[in-house]
Amino acid sequence: MTRVTRRQALAGLTASLALTSCQVAPGTGKSSFNLLNEDDERKLGRDSHPQIVKEFGGIHDDSALAAYVAGIGQRLVRVCETPDAQFRFTVLNSPMVNAMALPGGYIYVTRGLLALTGNEAEIAGVIGHEIGHVLARHTAERVSQAQATNVLSGVLGVIGAVAGIPGVGDVAQMGAGAYLQSFSRDQESEADHLGLRYLSRGGWHPHAMVSMLERLRDQARLDAIMAGRSPDSVDKMDFMASHPRTIDRVHAAMGEAMAAAPQGVLGVDPFLDRVDGLVYGDDVAQGVVRDRVFMHPSLDLRFEVPDGFRLVNGDKAVVASHPSGAAIVFDGAPARGVSDMASYVSRVWLPRSRLEGLEALDVNGMAAATATTTGRNRQGTVQVRVVAIRTDAEHIHRFSFVMPLNQTAALSTELKRTTYSLRRLTAEERAGIKPWRLRLHRVQPGDTVESLAAGMAPGQWKVELFQVLNGLQPGARLEAGRRVKLVKV
Repeated sequence: MTRVTRRQALAGLTASLALTSCQVAPGTGKSSFNLLNEDDERKLGRDSHPQIVKEFGGIHDDSALAAYVAGIGQRLVRVCETPDAQFRFTVLNSPMVNAMALPGGYIYVTRGLLALTGNEAEIAGVIGHEIGHVLARHTAERVSQAQATNVLSGVLGVIGAVAGIPGVGDVAQMGAGAYLQSFSRDQESEADHLGLRYLSRGGWHPHAMVSMLERLRDQARLDAIMAGRSPDSVDKMDFMASHPRTIDRVHAAMGEAMAAAPQGVLGVDPFLDRVDGLVYGDDVAQGVVRDRVFMHPSLDLRFEVPDGFRLVNGDKAVVASHPSGAAIVFDGAPARGVSDMASYVSRVWLPRSRLEGLEALDVNGMAAATATTTGRNRQGTVQVRVVAIRTDAEHIHRFSFVMPLNQTAALSTELKRTTYSLRRLTAEERAGIKPWRLRLHRVQPGDTVESLAAGMAPGQWKVELFQVLNGLQPGARLEAGRRVKLVKV
């Protein structure tokens, strides 16, 4: 038998995959590695759509706004390389600032992104960018790369084991993970280029692509400040970060926009008319974060985290993070017929963990149990204190307090207070839970950033949030007659 070397096996498999999977992307005209045909892409998008909707709070309940966004999307489709292609545009009921695309023409924007956006041209640029991902077949290419990498991983792992080469399989698996993380820098830049093309062809001003990227960067900087990090951290990358730095994207888009015809509409008033009254932040039905307090009217629960923690309400859990690396995770689970909370912790929740100090508790009249264990995160070994609380006959709610070992003593008392802050809502608290909404205000003589921000709903970072929502840099003055966004109850 002919001996096949590792190099020959890899070369043969790679060549075989390449010969059978080169396809031309309609957006770029480039031939790329792609194992999925158009039917595969449509099925992938169709099958993934319900999960995306579920993960991002459902579909936003505003048919007029949905029709407006879809109209912008269809206008962009008509000027792209495949004007007859079927696209579906969805506004997600999520406060996150995000936009996504799935193969088969599924495009998503969140109401959090719409709240940040300043005009029609900016949201058209975002949607055009996502259409660019679809027509460049970036997701299909990424999935194909991952599938091929998994095949290669198996071959590399076998060959590595036979040849006695340690770490080969680990490197291959890392490659698969890297492909699945996010779009590559080249893909993001390519989508920016296509989005700018469709934006200009659709009749919008090309500079809106630049201003939208600047808004996204300003929001990321504010998020960093609120999380206790340096705002400059958003412009840094590490080895596993695939997206280009936003500042680099701003500069690249600026150069390309300057070369485009400096004409087209911005559509400020039509856009602002549509977002006036838009829910800002958490939807009451999903529970709300108010500074350091989380309240959920349908669960009839509230709790408070210590000073210095930033609370974020997610679809599956409420997470509070601290600059020290400590974190609090609050979630719920079915009781599964277990009435004893200590048994629930040791036998249902964490049956494979080495628990210490397992004991029963009473948390404001609710049966509970707590224990500690250890784990690892990016910072190394951490102590994890878990608390399970039976909130009704069918449900258990849980705290996981994650503490770096050098912070355990300093945080233990404060985190204990968080446990005992979990209680039922009072009638007054329940009545006071109202959604925050965007409200439009026309600047009057004498109005300042500070005076308008002072009347906004959020407790902290009012001035910074007002500036970000309205695309203002620190020190900028307001012009009388301009419409600005405020966050009001």
